Amino acid sequence: MSESVQLTAEVFIDTGKDFRPEDSLTMPYTCTLGEKVTLDFDLTGFEHTCGFRFDPLLEDSSMVKLEALALTYENEETKQIEADRLKTNSDVDFDPVFVYLHNDPKFFVDEALCLKLKSAKVTFRVLELGNGKKEYWQEIKKHSVSEKEKAQLLGKLDIAMKENNALEKENKRLKVEAEDIYSSGIWKLQHDARGPMKVIFGKGNILTFLASVYLALCSELFIFNNAYYSTPRPNDQVLCFSFFRFGMVFLGAFVLIAVINRVIQKGYRRELA
Repeated sequence: MSESVQLTAEVFIDTGKDFRPEDSLTMPYTCTLGEKVTLDFDLTGFEHTCGFRFDPLLEDSSMVKLEALALTYENEETKQIEADRLKTNSDVDFDPVFVYLHNDPKFFVDEALCLKLKSAKVTFRVLELGNGKKEYWQEIKKHSVSEKEKAQLLGKLDIAMKENNALEKENKRLKVEAEDIYSSGIWKLQHDARGPMKVIFGKGNILTFLASVYLALCSELFIFNNAYYSTPRPNDQVLCFSFFRFGMVFLGAFVLIAVINRVIQKGYRRELA
């Protein structure tokens, strides 16, 4: 059975001037290694409480398991401090077990205290004491990464992957938009001396050109045929091919077919993206 040892715990209160020795309380206690220790601190003597720090022992290097830390405010509300709101200066971290290769272990409450503190209750266990295994823990420290550090690294990696995926999606979207702009007839007319010819005879547009010619010819023949067989027709009316009418029909058909084709192609590329 382990022998009992006499140790000293200390609580520091940040009164607005950081953690100073004059703003602290010490409490001696007797503990057996591995057994639970619960300490209650009366904090009513402090006018202002901006921060809280707990030092479980001052005597030697140690392994400490922090089980609970509760703060009671002046309005009688008691708050259990979660593990992720605590910081410590441990050398090796197996949260909630912490190894200290020095004799000054500290636990900080990582949050602003809005109300004045009335008391604090800390439950912990001292699992090891002294330098008997110091070399072993020093070697572990060289080759280990704490669970908190792992969680932080994984969190950063997850954020980076999400940002990368978002950038890839944005790049695909911009690429599709750029292709739409560069392949548009207006862009070619503005940025390329051969734009007009590319618009008409470019890749895919030759079919649009031929279809527009066909529709314009059909329209002109339809009008010509109706005029020829219509009665009565003045003798002085000359039936002739209207290049102006043909050109207007051709231009309208070409633009309409090109716009429909562009909309279809744009939707198809977005589906592929």
